[in-house]
Amino acid sequence: MDSTKISSPRHILVANGKGGCGKTTVATNLAAAYASTGQQVALWDYDPQASTQYWAEIRHAREEACAPIEALASFKGPRLRETLSFSRRASEGCDVIVIDAPSLSTASAQFENLVRMSDVIVVPVMASSIDIRASKRFITDLLTHRIYRARPRPIGVVGNRIATYSANYEKLEQFLACSGIATISQFRDTPVYSEAADQGIGVIEMSDNRAARREYRAWHTLTSWIDEQTPRQSTNTQARPRAAGRKVQHGAEQIDQTHKNNA
Repeated sequence: MDSTKISSPRHILVANGKGGCGKTTVATNLAAAYASTGQQVALWDYDPQASTQYWAEIRHAREEACAPIEALASFKGPRLRETLSFSRRASEGCDVIVIDAPSLSTASAQFENLVRMSDVIVVPVMASSIDIRASKRFITDLLTHRIYRARPRPIGVVGNRIATYSANYEKLEQFLACSGIATISQFRDTPVYSEAADQGIGVIEMSDNRAARREYRAWHTLTSWIDEQTPRQSTNTQARPRAAGRKVQHGAEQIDQTHKNNA
C-alpha cells in the first residue's frame, strides 16, 4: 500500500514504586476517558497481578456497548524485549497507549524500558504519610535516573483517594513545586471507583451517577494536561487496514458537552 502520514501514539506511563497507590485505577480510567472521545486506545498491563487485564475482560463481556479498548497482558511475555515488540505490533494504529506499570525499583531493567518508551509519566499518590514518603523517594529517583535525564519528559502527579486536604499532602505539593513537577488533579475517596471497576468501565462513562459526574472535571483536567504536554507528531508509515470492531462510538464533542452540563 502507499505510505501515508499519520500521528504517532501517545505513550502514557502510569507508575509509582509504591504498591497500592491506585495505578490500575488511574490507568483504566484514563483509557476509558480517551476511548470515550472516539480515540483508538490500547491498555498495556505490565503488572503480574493482572488487575487491568481483569477489568478489560469484564468490559469486553458487557452486554451494554461501550467504547472499545485494546487490552494486552504485556506481563506474560517470555522476555522483556519480545513483550515490548509484541505490544507495539499489536497496538499499531492506536492514538493513545496507557501503560499500567508494576511496582518496580527504578534500577530494574523493566522500569528503564518502560520509561524509555514513555512520552509522559503520571504518578498516582495517596495522602498518607507512608505513601507520600515513598512517592517522594520514587520521584527523586526518577528525576535523577540516567534514562530520564537523557530525555526528560513531563511528569504529573495526581492525588488519589483524597478525602480532605491534609498537612501531609501540602508537604508533598511543596516538594513537587521545588522539583518543578505539577500536581495535576485530585480524585475523591468515593465508592464510585470500585463500582466502575466492577463493571469494567471508567467513571467518565457513568453519566447517570452523580458521584461519578463530580469526578468529570478532575479527569478532564488530567487528559487536557497530557494532551498539552504531548502534542501529536506525524510520521510517515505504511498504511494498514484498521482492525474489525474498532468503530468510533462517541465523539469528543459529546463528552465535552456532558462535562459542561455536569460541571
